[in-house]
Formats: sequence, structure tokens, C-alpha cells
Amino acid sequence: MARKGSLEAERQAIAKERQALEARETKLRESERAASVELMHKSVLGKASFKRVEAFFAALGKLGLEEAEKRLRAS
Repeated sequence: MARKGSLEAERQAIAKERQALEARETKLRESERAASVELMHKSVLGKASFKRVEAFFAALGKLGLEEAEKRLRAS
């Protein structure tokens, strides 16, 4: 019976670690998003009008990120 209790304790410990890891991953995603926004503000996009930025992202959406990167590297 003691074995069953120790297994359950191990399951609970793993669940707790999983929750902590998920919280860390969420915090990392939020930090990455904030860093992306900061980079955009510092770039030429941060200095452009909203209409131009909106049009840029619409064009980027149509091309796709890979194709846009490919074309930019080629230029």
C-alpha cells in the first residue's frame, strides 16, 4: 500500500512541475512578444504611419513570411 501512495505522490509532483513549466513557457512567450513589439518600434516600421504599417502587414500576409524573407535576402 505504501507503494501506491508514493506513486500518487510522484504523479502529483510531476503535475506540479508541469504546471510550473507551463507558467514559465507562458511568461517566455509574453516576454518574446514584448521584445518583438519593442523591435518593431525601433525599426522603420515604428516610424511609419499606421496606414503604411497596415498595408505592409497585409502584403506580408499575402506573400507569406518565407517568401518575403527570400525576396528581401535576394535584394
